Amino acid sequence: MRRALILAITGLLMAGCSVKQIAANAFGDALSDGGDVWMSDNDPELIKEAIPFGLKTNESLLEISPEHLGLLEATAQGFAAYAFLLKEDADRIEAVDLQQARRLRLRSSKLFIRGRDYALRGLEVRHPGFAEGLREARDVTLAKTDEGDSDLLYWAGASWAGALSVAKDNLVLVAEFPTAGALVQRVLELDPGYGEGAAHEFFISYEAGRPGGSLEAARAHFERAVALSGGERASVYVALAESVSVAEQDVGEFRELLDQARAIDPDEMPESRLLNIIAQERADWLETQIPDLFLVAQ
Repeated sequence: MRRALILAITGLLMAGCSVKQIAANAFGDALSDGGDVWMSDNDPELIKEAIPFGLKTNESLLEISPEHLGLLEATAQGFAAYAFLLKEDADRIEAVDLQQARRLRLRSSKLFIRGRDYALRGLEVRHPGFAEGLREARDVTLAKTDEGDSDLLYWAGASWAGALSVAKDNLVLVAEFPTAGALVQRVLELDPGYGEGAAHEFFISYEAGRPGGSLEAARAHFERAVALSGGERASVYVALAESVSVAEQDVGEFRELLDQARAIDPDEMPESRLLNIIAQERADWLETQIPDLFLVAQ
């Protein structure tokens, strides 16, 4: 038995697999499967404080195992989540500390980009030459992806768009905005019900915010997102309120959507508890902004 064990270990080493990489892969598998623990939490501040340690742990493991797809996806998602929470902080303090809000938005944009790049790294692992192809022949390159790429495509696109949302004066990001949309559009082509409507929710804000976008299309995506989520994701209602209701200056609809978001019981869907609480907190804050968002507030 001892001889067999020695031969097995020798075989692993000869195959180029270090013990450190084997351990990193095993640890990475465990970490990348642990998202439910975070999403079911009821304390956004606790999660915001915990995320940086988790991200640095992931990055340390990726130094050892740079092509671990689970870690690349989890790290992309983690940076996007942390960047979003910093954006939330910036919005809330802008009225009292403009300089700090600007600093937070700059940091948020950089972290969104970091998340995007990890997602693109994952796509590069699955499809060598993906990054160059995305620049040179975007539609052809995206057509080669399959449903197994959906998560990486989504986080690449959502993070890319997120970076622009907090750095609207970044002309490079403005020029790249259509690519962000194309990545998430590919998700819808591969899996129309992705994330219980998450990809449709993305397009609510995307259509309302892009040059030449369609508010009608944004509303159609809203309807699909509500249907796919069973009406139990507060962020869908907040997205339509912020993007379309404000654009159309419909304060009545705006209030109604915020009420619908706050009426959801986060405990009814434990796997989305954190996201619903964050969206409901934003709904509360948005209501205080009505005098600034609407010319005629009733």
